[in-house]
Amino acid sequence: MRKLSYLALCLVLLGCGAANDSTSVGNAERGKRIFQGAEVLTLDQLEACIDCHSDVAGEAGQGIGQNLSNIGNRAAQRPDGTSAIDYLRLSLTEPDKELVGGFQEGIMPRDYAQKLSTQDINDLIGYMLTLKSGID
Repeated sequence: MRKLSYLALCLVLLGCGAANDSTSVGNAERGKRIFQGAEVLTLDQLEACIDCHSDVAGEAGQGIGQNLSNIGNRAAQRPDGTSAIDYLRLSLTEPDKELVGGFQEGIMPRDYAQKLSTQDINDLIGYMLTLKSGID
């Protein structure tokens, strides 16, 4: 009986979104579709990430944004101890806070936190964590 109650509680919490907080990693497959522009979002006012960033080594979007084909490795090796998830979330929601590779402020839209749901961001993070080409 106790195991059944625990299972029921877990299912209720999942249904209420308790597992979908800001520390969660989302569905990498859906994140890939968002990144590549194949997933239609509620606010379909966004360019696909791949329009500016590459997610495959050797294929750069327009070269406007950083090549992300190895971001899963780079994000996990933060010298300041920031977790990969926190770093990627900050990069999406406050892109000008920590600029890398000589990229200038204001290129990446600053309103993803308003235009993307928490689930959308979690799914993008889940996908970006899989990008480990070894090529920076």
